[in-house]
Amino acid sequence: MGKVRIGKVKSISNELVLKYGNVFTTDFEENKKLVQQYTDITSKRLKNRVAGYITRLKANEKRREEAEAAEAEKIEESEPKQTLDIEGEPKELEEAAEAPEPEGTGTGGDAGEPTDETTAEAAPAEDEKAETSTDAKGAAQ
Repeated sequence: MGKVRIGKVKSISNELVLKYGNVFTTDFEENKKLVQQYTDITSKRLKNRVAGYITRLKANEKRREEAEAAEAEKIEESEPKQTLDIEGEPKELEEAAEAPEPEGTGTGGDAGEPTDETTAEAAPAEDEKAETSTDAKGAAQ
């Protein structure tokens, strides 16, 4: 659970962040000086609580921005990148429309075509023939 803060601390802090949001940072000591400068709070305890709450708000804001940037980068990497040609249309889409894929690509067999596997197994390679003939000559001697 988090700390419980009184409404006065939250309202003063939110008002200061709205007015001077760019000035405050995630450094408590710096925020404490800025709270003293921009308000007329005389109580040390209230001033420290306001500065602490502003520090927490800025830290949460920074963490949220970093997470959003990382998520945006992740989404950007996963999307395919398209470049525009001279006419302003994506090239990937245009190429796909011009050259449709033939239906019988791959290993064959869809239209009764012979596969490449049967021809590769039927004839041994020339290197294999040479090795078997030299082995046979060596055994005969």
